[in-house]
Amino acid sequence: MAFSVNATAAAALLLATSVISLGVYAQSLSMPSDADLQKLMGEQSAARAATLGGKIDPVKAGTFKSNVPVINAPPPTRTESLDDVVARYNNAKQESKGKPGQSDFIIFVSFSMPKDILIELTRQAKETGAVLVVRGFVNGSMMQTKRAALEVNKAGVPWEVNPELFKAFKVESVPTFVVASAEAESVLDTGCSPDATYTSVTGNISAMLALDTIRLRGQPMISKMAGNKLAQIEQRNAPGSVQK
Repeated sequence: MAFSVNATAAAALLLATSVISLGVYAQSLSMPSDADLQKLMGEQSAARAATLGGKIDPVKAGTFKSNVPVINAPPPTRTESLDDVVARYNNAKQESKGKPGQSDFIIFVSFSMPKDILIELTRQAKETGAVLVVRGFVNGSMMQTKRAALEVNKAGVPWEVNPELFKAFKVESVPTFVVASAEAESVLDTGCSPDATYTSVTGNISAMLALDTIRLRGQPMISKMAGNKLAQIEQRNAPGSVQK
């Protein structure tokens, strides 16, 4: 019996101890109050402000602004369209029509002529300030025409491919030498320039002889133009003159 009483007492003591322990554990698991939470958040906010030096202010909703730097760039320029390029080309072509190289002395030639004669005529064209004109492209090819011109144009004189000028000055054979006035631009209904506005000489002669022939036989105004060009050439070639 003594054993049973002691056992019962021990069990009662163990049960009381367990109840006390559960109470303490329950107290340790209780949720913090609102005041505790506010205090904790305040402490965390103060710690962040101290860490960042207080340089960052909280952003209120709807008040965010982004400062975009102002770049003083020039306004965009208008680029030239394809239509502008075509129009400019057509205007330049129309303005230069009948005035190849802005020269009043024209030598009509053909790539079918002997190469040595073409080389000599390019040299004479350089000396007299003339421009060389051919009727069309070699075999219809621009590249072949450029290649042919490079082979004979040792003097580097201006060339022009212009079949309209052949018609305007009634050129039927080459070489033909023409001195034309500005009025030669006025083309008749036939496509030819008025006879009084130019004088031509055809034959295997030098450019200087052609100019002298036109001076002697040409229209009064054209004759004077040829004489002035001859005088300029002689003055330029005079001893002691400075070549420009």
